[in-house]
This record gives sequence, C-alpha cells and structure tokens, in this order.
Amino acid sequence: MKPHDKKSVVILGSGPNRIGQGVEFDYSCVRCVKRFRKEGWHVTMVNSNPETVSTDYDTSDALYFEPLTKESVLEIMRHTSPDGFVAQLGGQTPINLAAGLVKEGFKLLGSSLESIDLAEDRGRFSKICRELDFKIPASGMASNVEQAVAIAEEIGYPIICRPSYVLGGRRMEVVESTDELRGYFDRHGSFIKEDAPCLMDQFLAGALEADVDLVRGKDWTVIGGIVEHIEAAGVHSGDSMGVLPPQRLKPETIRKIEELSIGLANRIDTIGHLNLQLAIKNDEVFMLEANPRSSRSVPFVSKASRIPLVDLGVFAMLGRTAKEVKPEQYNWRNLSQVSVKGVVFPFKKFADSDSILGPEMKSTGESMGRGHDYSEALLKASISSHMNLPAKGEIFLSLRDKDKDELLPLVRALVGMGYTLSATFGTAKFLYDSGIDCIPVKKVHEGRPNCVDRIRSGKVAFVINTTSGRRAVEASFDIRRSCIDFAVPCITESHAAEALLTALRIQRSKEFTVSALEKMI
Repeated sequence: MKPHDKKSVVILGSGPNRIGQGVEFDYSCVRCVKRFRKEGWHVTMVNSNPETVSTDYDTSDALYFEPLTKESVLEIMRHTSPDGFVAQLGGQTPINLAAGLVKEGFKLLGSSLESIDLAEDRGRFSKICRELDFKIPASGMASNVEQAVAIAEEIGYPIICRPSYVLGGRRMEVVESTDELRGYFDRHGSFIKEDAPCLMDQFLAGALEADVDLVRGKDWTVIGGIVEHIEAAGVHSGDSMGVLPPQRLKPETIRKIEELSIGLANRIDTIGHLNLQLAIKNDEVFMLEANPRSSRSVPFVSKASRIPLVDLGVFAMLGRTAKEVKPEQYNWRNLSQVSVKGVVFPFKKFADSDSILGPEMKSTGESMGRGHDYSEALLKASISSHMNLPAKGEIFLSLRDKDKDELLPLVRALVGMGYTLSATFGTAKFLYDSGIDCIPVKKVHEGRPNCVDRIRSGKVAFVINTTSGRRAVEASFDIRRSCIDFAVPCITESHAAEALLTALRIQRSKEFTVSALEKMI
C-alpha cells in the first residue's frame, strides 16, 4: 500500500560511471526528478552510484541505492507499485531493462517497446529509413570471420566493425584491409556469436557528423539543436568536439536534417526523447544510428540552446498537448551566441593509454565554451578542457599521406604566425617540396636522436600526428605517449588541427570576453 496519495513514478538511473555512460545521464535523471515533483508526483529514484546527484538523499522523494539489474528493480517496483516508470534518461542500461518490467505488468512512460524496437532493430530501422528517403551506409552482419570477409568484399573498405550490444563504441574499429579484418576477429572474436553478430558498416571517410536531440509529444515536436562534430567521421561522438549552431552545414542541409528527423520521430511514434547520429557527405545526409532515449549530448544542447529538453520530455510522457506546451516558443535557431563542447581525457592517469581518437570512446568529461563567434567559443572550450595552446615555439608534424595536401594551408598559416616546424622525414620532404622550411627528425625506429627525444627535451611546444591503419597507429604510439607524459598538446585528427588554428588566431588577436551566463542568453 502506498504511504501517500500522489501519483508515483520510478526513474531508472544509469548505474556506475564508466567510459561511455556517466554524469551526462545523471543530469537528465535529476532534471526529470525535479519536473515530476513540480507536477505533483511522488518520485522514486533507483541508482547505484554514490558519485551522482540523483543519489543525494534530498533529490527525490525516495531513493533505492540498488544495482540496475532486473531482479533488483523488479523487487523495488513490486514494493512501490508505481503508476509508471521512466527508462529513457539513464542511457542504455534502463532501456535494456524496460521489456522485462513491462512483461511483469508495469507501465513504461514515454516511447513504447514497439517504438524502441523500431529504432534499435537494424533490419526494421533500415526499412523505415528507406521509406523516408533517409540514406544509410551499406551494412551487414557476420557471426564469423569468413562471413565478415565476404561482406567486406561486397561493401568495400574501409569498414567500421563493432560487436552487438555495446555502449561507448567499445571494441569498435575502422578496418581498411582483409588482414586488419582478420586481426579484428582474432582480438574480439569471443564477443561475436550467432545471436550477437559483428555489425559491419561502410565507413564514410571524410564525412561531417552531426547529432540531433529532439523531444516529441502527442501533436508536437521540439528540436533542441543540431550539434556539428568538429572532427571528421570516425571519431566517437563522445570524444568529438561539437559546435552549436553548426558552422559548416549549409542552410538547406540543416532544413533537410530537421525535416527527416521529425519525419522519423513521427514514423516510429517516439514519445519523449530521440537522439539521431548523422553523417553528411557531398551534401547528402546519412543515418548512422537512432537512440530512443536521452543522449549524452542533452546537457550541452540544453545549456547552449536554453531549451529545457528533459522538462519537455516529461511533458511528452504526461500527454501534454501542443496547446499546453507551446512548442513554437522553443527555436534553437534563435541563438545569438556560439557554444563549443570541449572534451576531457584521462590519458595521464593510464600509463599505456593512447591518445589517438577513433570509434571507441575514451573521454571521461566535457567542458563548454560560449562566445560571440565560433573562434571565441572554441578557444574557451580548449582552455577549459586543459589544452594549453602555445603562443610560440616549435610544432612537430607527422602526417599521413592523405592529410598532407589538405593540411598544407594550415601549415603555411602556422609559419606565418611565427611558429617553427619539425617533422618526420616523409612529412619534411613534402613540406620542403612545397616551399616550407622545417627540421627533419627521425622516427623512433630510425635511431637517435629522434622525435620522441625532441619532445622529451622540451623543444616541441605542440604536436600534430595524424595516422591510420593498425600498424601505423602502433608505430607512432611513442610520439603520442611522450606528449601525454611531458604535457605537450597533441592533435590526432585533421579537422581538429584546423580548429586549433582558429583558436590560436583569436588567442593572439584579442582577449576573449567573460560574461555571466544569464547575460549570454
């Protein structure tokens, strides 16, 4: 019997913090608790992480500090007899529990199990995307290496591979040849089975990626914003810096993304949150993934756009109409400032970790820079994520062949700003042939003194090291690791390097503004 006469709800948290699932989801849970309490509901919070605000004793009406397992949560649900439960705010863990709880007779608030399945089942979702004229990369599923090789020959390399049911891009890799694909199965084959196959997708090299966070109610939809990734496709969304509003997407592409996003939300009958991950290449929009829940980008989008996405999500779950919500008042395009999401990495704390970015998430935190333009916001985000941008000194370059021509204008600009250059022999020859002076330096395996010696001696102020392919990544590990150990900033992706130039320019040209948050809205 309930000890109160209010309607009651159980909110499922995200469980222990780990890479790929952490405090970003706790933000959504806490906002949800506060909104339900304002609406007069009795709120029970279930979570097992003492490091979160959701487990503070005064956040909710009742707190169960229990593991997020079916057995534990069922016991709590039977004891509290709630009018409903919320599973779309704590990341993938609560979503995975939802079906079992509904089967036991408890009411799921928000998107139905059918809606969730339409978003998460690859076959059904691909069919819906084709119906809506949403392009999707060529893909396949393989339960063994021979199947994978056959699929790869059909799709063509490079391919992005990952086991089923992973969060944070765990064990996800870009493979560029059959040898690398066989090596991937050697390393991760124990996670690939008949009922949990390897998911293989065409890798859209050089594409722009973007995230869309929206909330849909009965007869209304609010888009919180479109976050454009600063790094190119291939870097996990949790590791990529992001900017809102987008700086490189064309207005017509933005309109198309909005139309397709709303169409998809309507088609799968989303109620509450929906996160879409997209790639844009040659002005074509590709659907990469849909998550029928709040995403890790919701806190950034809500702060940047001043649109209360979690509160709107609660209104959607409660069945509020457009007349009550007034969705027309929320327009992310009416922004007078630019916001950039910075990323914080734990490489210093882990002796053997590699700072090269890829599809497997490595970051453990975020920062945010807000400014009157992109360059100011980018500089603030870089500084707040502990990237010390050098005002002068030597920049060491080790570039893969396909980045050399693309980054040549950047290198010329750095020389024009007074920086000196050093580079591995291959990069140095390319720069010399292009009319740029630099100091040629040996790679680690070519003898001493080499590039790592130069970094450790304090002669290098900044490193740009782009590479791909497993062998090349392993061969250049010592360069990136020495940067971590000796606190030398290191950029490992070409688009991020171009963003660095933007930040360096504004750092030299003027001091950035500092304003109270209330004045920046």
